[in-house]
This record gives sequence, structure tokens and C-alpha cells, in this order.
Amino acid sequence: MSESRNPEGLPRRAVLRYGAAAAGATGLAGPARAFGGGRSRRRVAVLGAGVGGLTAAHELAERGFEVTVHERRSVAGGKARSLYVPHSGTDGRRDLPGEHGHRGVFGFYHNLPDTLRRIPLPGGGSVFDNLTPVSWIELARSGNRPAVPVPVRSGRLPLADAGLLVASVAGLLSESLRLPPWEAAFFAKQAVMLFTSCTERRFGQWEHVGWWDYIEAARMSQDYQRLFGGGVQLLQALRPPTASARTSGQGLEAIVNDLAGRGSDGPADRIFNGPTSEAWIDPWVAHLRGLGVRFAFEQHVEHLELHGGRIAAAHVRTAQGGLDRIDANWFVAAVPSERATRLWNGALRAADPRLAAMDGLQQIWCNGVQFFLRRPAPVIAGHIVHVDSPWKLVSISQSKLWRAPFAHTWGDGRVRESLSVDVSDWETPGILYGRPARQCTRAEIAREVWAQMQEHLGRTSQHGLDDALLHSWYVDEAITDAPGGGTRNDDLYLTNTTGSWELRPDASTAVPNLFLAADYVRTYSNVDFASMETANEAGRRAAAAVLVAAGASEAPAVRTFKGYEAPEFAAAKAEDRERWRRGLPHVLDTARRGAP
Repeated sequence: MSESRNPEGLPRRAVLRYGAAAAGATGLAGPARAFGGGRSRRRVAVLGAGVGGLTAAHELAERGFEVTVHERRSVAGGKARSLYVPHSGTDGRRDLPGEHGHRGVFGFYHNLPDTLRRIPLPGGGSVFDNLTPVSWIELARSGNRPAVPVPVRSGRLPLADAGLLVASVAGLLSESLRLPPWEAAFFAKQAVMLFTSCTERRFGQWEHVGWWDYIEAARMSQDYQRLFGGGVQLLQALRPPTASARTSGQGLEAIVNDLAGRGSDGPADRIFNGPTSEAWIDPWVAHLRGLGVRFAFEQHVEHLELHGGRIAAAHVRTAQGGLDRIDANWFVAAVPSERATRLWNGALRAADPRLAAMDGLQQIWCNGVQFFLRRPAPVIAGHIVHVDSPWKLVSISQSKLWRAPFAHTWGDGRVRESLSVDVSDWETPGILYGRPARQCTRAEIAREVWAQMQEHLGRTSQHGLDDALLHSWYVDEAITDAPGGGTRNDDLYLTNTTGSWELRPDASTAVPNLFLAADYVRTYSNVDFASMETANEAGRRAAAAVLVAAGASEAPAVRTFKGYEAPEFAAAKAEDRERWRRGLPHVLDTARRGAP
């Protein structure tokens, strides 16, 4: 039977499990020690309970603000929440869990881990302790081609000399990925050119050059194109065919620093040791409630009322279909980009033209499928990139890394493993039905994904995915069958496209009591592509802006973390800055593209 949830959106089990921990937790300041709380009411309405909204609520509640989080769903977490198969748990077991994605918490994340450390668990410790390292990534190939296992651990890549780094990366790529040496050398040289480019060139030039063109994928082998130009989708927001060289290079640089053991907050790749809602979101909501945060679920914000240059109220549609009015001193919009732009009416767009610029941001489909297996699959306990899959699949047997015994904890007792798969390409025809994913039904999507994984992992019980393994499947609940065929998607994914930096707003707006906290907000620390890390940083920046607007100078500042920069590249960046000022290309730019 599916678990019931209380009005705060937590399962009953979570209220019992985390209530005591939340009540005894100490932050910067609990509700009883509000900064300036006796002088005036400081009401904040947070619109959206995803990572960005919950982060803003967390930071503000610790500083004594009166925070209410309004969410259209009946649960918190946004895309980070777990998905449960209704009525699939029997005899006291919980419903079968799934994830929206593969849920990687990478070593170059810094803002998110700081928040995880500040969420207590019953009996001591924090949610950060629920992270477990992923030791392997496998590049699986179709057509009986051997898979390439890649160990995920900090090594000793030499950063002291750009030429030596090019040679080392080229050798690594040629040896491990079996690329032709000249292709590996060229890619390594292009990567190091990005690492040693000055900030002005990154934003002035590379932001406007597509990654596909930057790595000159069109003239390279099919393996090169699939590995670097569109096949590897471990970072979901980076679509090589459409992303900018700046954004893709930023992600690549963060990964290289991780692998070099530089500036990492823990192992290079981690996931939670249980379903994300149970390991993170439920204790987070409980902790926020302990800090005095209130939650109003099943409230869909429809309109922001602007009066006298400020937001006078937000109007929401309730679960019963009626309209409700939200009054507050400050409003934090923490809804996804495609929903945010629907809120920007003519008055708001006139008040802040940067809100109107968001119309140019692009969203894609990127949703998950869960396969529940009768016995553990003979696959690695790590991320598997299905390099040749037309739907750009990335899978992970999450339950191999979860702490609780699966069959005794979830489902009907016959399921022993959960295999989670991301579908990143919904536009390319598949191998089973010859149609893109978005033109398939939910059942066809599940069968097509299973077939594409079998092409990469095999079909036998000893080596691969035998059909007899499959107990059941569950497609992301945001994907629903559409009348007349195909599917609809209620949960789109922001993608960073060439030039999109100029379309993105900051956390503060020209409306003095409206702030933004979602993954489309400009972030300035380590990476700026859509992720849990950037949503967390955006929530921090929104909270910091509220403090300034409220004149809460006595409250502790909201911290954001600066990304790691290799000091060995400082001289090369300084040289490139001078070349940029003189209108010269980067010294490694053999294409001799002039600076704009």
C-alpha cells in the first residue's frame, strides 16, 4: 500500500523518523533567536520546493525569517525527489522507489555538500553522511565492442605545465578510449586551451562558439563524435551539439581538477545510499519545519501582482480549484524556467527587461525509467554510459550502493534491485520502434530503453540483461501518454545553449522584493550549468539578496563557495588576457580565430 503523507508533505514514517532530530537541531539561529525578530515581521514566500527553493528557505529560516514554501506538488524536492510506484509495497515494505536521474553528487560541488552537512539525522550525523562513493564509470559499447571501465579516483594529472598536461591527457584518451592518437592529441589541446583562457575570452569568445564546432567533431571519427560530441551524457545539462565551448569546457575543467585531486569536496562521484527522498529530502523538510518553515502543498502559482513597483501578492490555484492570495514582504520565485516565464506578465517584463530575456532559454526532455529486477544484474556498481544508444542512455544500479537490503525494504519481496536509467535524447529514432522517445507510449519507452541497454550489456543471465530478470518498470511520472499517440512531459530540463549566459538573470531583480532561486539563475562559483549544485547556489544568492533588502546587517552572511582554479595556469591566463586585449587569438588556437 502506498504511504500516506501529512499536510506538510512528509510521509508519516518521516515525521516519526526525523521529527526529533529536527526539533533538536541547531542552525545559525532558530526561530526563538530570530535576528531582529522582535522589531518587525519578516515574511518570505518561497514559490517552489525544489532544491533552490528549499535552500533559500533553509538560509532564511536560520536567520529568523518567517518562511512559507508553496509547492504545486504534494511533496517537496522538485526534480531531486524520488519517485514511488503507487501501491507496490506489501507486508510493511515501502513502495518501490525510483529516481528522476542518476543523482550524481560530484566532487567539484561545494555549495550543495555544505547544505547536506547542516541537515541533521536522528541519532547524530548529517545527510552528508548518506553519500557513498561511486568508484567506476563504464563506457559500454554496442555490437560486441568491449566496454571501457574508467576508475573514478583522484590521480596525479600534471597541471604544472600546459604542454605536459596536453601530452598526459592525450595519452590517457588514446590508451583508455582507444581513439586515434592524433584525435586524442587534438582534443587534449583544445581542452587545455579552454583551461588557460582568460575570463574575458571565455565569456567574450568561447560562450559564443558551439562545443561541436570547437572540438571540430565534424571532421573526426564516429567514436570521437560519440564520446565528445554528443554520446556521453553524464552531465545532463551539457548537450555537446548545442552547448557553448565555455560551459562545456568549464564542466570538463572541473572534472579534470577532480581527477587531479584538486579542490574537491570528497570523492569525484557519489550518490546517496538510499532513495534520495529518504536519504535527503525528507530529513531536510523535517529540519526546516523544526526551524519554523511552513509548507503549503498543492498550490500552483498563477499570477504575481505588481503594485507600486513591488510584488503586492502572489495568487495560487489550490488543489480544490479555488484561488488563494499569498501576502509576504519578500517573494522568492523558485520554479523552473519554463514556468517562471509564464509568471512574467507585461508589468513585470517592463519593470525588469532581464525577465523577458528568459524567453530565449531552452528546455529539453530528460527523464528517467526505473527497471525493477528479480535478482541483481551482472553490471558494475557505478554509472554506465551507453555510448552508442540513440537515446543517449546513462544507467546505474543504484541499489548496489544503497545501504538497506532492497527485497526486505521496498516492493513485494520479489524485487532485489533497482536499475535507474536516464533518457537524454527524446528526438532520435530508437532501434525497436523506429520512433523518437517522445512519439512513443510509456510502455514503448520502457521496452525501447531495455532493448538499447541489452545492445550494450548483452542479453544473457551471465553477461547482461536477461529478460527473465525483469520484474516491472516505471517511467518517470512526469511522462504521460498523450491523446492520439506519443507522450507529454510535465517536467522539462533547462539546457545551456550557446550564448545563453546573456539570457539568464541574477538572483536579484529590478523589482525590489522579488528574487529568483532556480538553476537558470546566473551562478559564479564552480559551474553554471543546470544541476543540484547551481540550484543550491542560486537559493543561497536569493537568500543573501533578501538579507540586503531587509536591512538585516546583523545576520550572518550567506556563504557561496568559489570554484577551484589551478594556480599553475595563472601565468598562461594572464598572457591570454593581454592577447585578448590586443585582439589576438589564444596561443594554442591553431584555427586562428580572431577575437571578436
